[in-house]
Amino acid sequence: MRTPLKVLLAVTTLAAAVATGAAAYTELDPQIAYQYTLYADEAKTQHIGEAYDQGCVVSGQNVYARRVQLHTPYFDATPMYICTGGGPTLPSDW
Repeated sequence: MRTPLKVLLAVTTLAAAVATGAAAYTELDPQIAYQYTLYADEAKTQHIGEAYDQGCVVSGQNVYARRVQLHTPYFDATPMYICTGGGPTLPSDW
């Protein structure tokens, strides 16, 4: 009886971790391209580099930013431009 409980607990913990990571990533607006400042630690004291989204993608009626793969969960995202049907656009209020 103990083994199934351990497996269930491990699967539940893994699912929660994946959901938390995905939730943090999906909070970014899919139509906005971002510049990322990357950190090695949660306190954001160890700067390890920069990364940038890689342009815009059109898929049917949808237009969205092509996300760069980040290798750390610790980053600050600064908007660069909005992806629209007419191409990248910089809003006047930025």
